[in-house]
Amino acid sequence: MQRDQDFQTAAASHMVKNRDAIRQLAQSGEARRLVSLLQQNGSVESAAQAAANGRPQELMSMLQNLLATQEGAQLVQNIERQAKQSGLE
Repeated sequence: MQRDQDFQTAAASHMVKNRDAIRQLAQSGEARRLVSLLQQNGSVESAAQAAANGRPQELMSMLQNLLATQEGAQLVQNIERQAKQSGLE
């Protein structure tokens, strides 16, 4: 019983830590610029909705176009590095 409670407490602590790390990452300058670039290239919301409905092509196309740019690729690399440093993988 105590072992289960300890596991649940550790899991909850890890989830809170991850949530905080994700929040900080999402509020970073790199993440904001990435969202701005995506919004310039089309409607992110409609592309995400289409993907959620089983049609990911529009969203994938937006991401591919973004990653084809030097700035977009660098932003994604920076965000990935920050995620790893925060313990998110």
